[in-house]
Formats: sequence, structure tokens, C-alpha cells
Amino acid sequence: MLSIPVITQAGNLTNDLRAHLAQAGDFPKASEIPLQLCFQRQGIGFRSAIALKLAAHTHQSPQAIAQAYLTRLTAPTPQPDPKHQTATTAFTYEAIATPQGWLEFFLVPTEIGRWLDRLLLRPENLTAPKLSPDLLFSCHYLQQRFQDLSNLAADYAPDTLQWNFENAILPTWEQALLEAIAHCALGSFENRPKPHLFAVLEQNLWEVQRHCPLFYFLRENPTQGRHYWQWFTYLAQFLACYLPQLEN
Repeated sequence: MLSIPVITQAGNLTNDLRAHLAQAGDFPKASEIPLQLCFQRQGIGFRSAIALKLAAHTHQSPQAIAQAYLTRLTAPTPQPDPKHQTATTAFTYEAIATPQGWLEFFLVPTEIGRWLDRLLLRPENLTAPKLSPDLLFSCHYLQQRFQDLSNLAADYAPDTLQWNFENAILPTWEQALLEAIAHCALGSFENRPKPHLFAVLEQNLWEVQRHCPLFYFLRENPTQGRHYWQWFTYLAQFLACYLPQLEN
């Protein structure tokens, strides 16, 4: 499995991975690259059908095109002029070409927490989702609930909170939470925040409440407890960033 670093602005993984694929394939427009979120395994992933698209116009198999495309992705790429460099960071993916001709990219586990933190630097010009009053109230209630529990953990635990995705097997509720956050945040970057995605996120937040006994883990498994404490703190911050304000 190959590792591919991709320069990323503002945590918008979809946009910048698509641009990276377009550059490798000499496509004039990144919008020509099909790319979607993919959760074939734990964590955050993407899948592109670009090889399948190209195979429709050639005599090569999708798998052969995908393998060749992967080679171009891992080759050195020209560096942009530093004077015009606006990118802020790079994220590393594990990349594979499937036998069916798909290109799949999975954010390495050690990068997941860093990407989540990057989402909190939300650009000011993003469109806020239009949520029903009941859904908006529920999300704000959960935001305050996670904040209160995080504050209580700070009084309860002598340690500091810390992400721990490396070598971890994510429980079902945590993987579902990651997927919901990815859909909501990346949809917001496209200025197409869909209310039903925030409804799914809200359902997952209730599942976190049901299945993550934070203080049990802080006492019995401090490493995992600090990770979940980081989640509780993060969720309060994420909701504060991406939710519209409650109206009086």
C-alpha cells in the first residue's frame, strides 16, 4: 500500500484530493474528477472512479488504468511558487487500486485527530445549515451537554485529553460519528450543508451519550478515557462552529 501526501487548505479533504488527482491526470478542471467519501474500512476514506471513466474511452482495463494512475500520483509533483502558496498543511493517505479499477484513499489513523482539529478553523464564509427548530434545539442541547461533561472531566481527571486513533479498533458508534462529521463538514465546505446530514449527526450524538461511559474509561482505561474526553470536548467545539445560532 502506497502513502501519498496531499496539501490541504482549511481541512477540505475532498476539494484538495480531487485537485491532486486532476494534476496527476493532466485534467484542466478538478471538477472532472469523480470522488466520493468511502468507508470500506475504519476511519476516513475516499473513492474515485476516474479509471473507470477513462476506460470507457480506451481499450485498457480499468485496473490497468488505475495502477498507472496510482504511479503518477506517487511520482514527484512540481512545487508551487512559495509566493502564491496558500495551503496550510499536508495530510497523508494510504492509496490502493482495487481489482475493479477503483482508486481508494484512506487517511492514515495518526492524521484523523489532526484533521478533526483542523475542521474547527471553520472559514467564515461557509453557509450555515437550515435546520428545523426541534433539530436545532436538540443539537444545541447536546453541544451544552458535551461541554458540561468535558468541564466535569477536567475536575475529575488529573490527566490531559488526547486523541488516540492509532492502532485503535473503533466501536460502531465512533465510526458512525466520524462518518457523520465528515459528511456534515465536507458538505459545508461545498456550501451545500444538507439538513438531513445534521439530523444523522444528531442521532449519532445521542448514541455517543448512550454508549460512551466517559468517567468509567477515565478510571479504568486512562488512555482510552483521554481519547473519549477529547471527543466530548471536540464535539462541543464542532457544534459551536457549524450550527446556526438559536433564535430567541
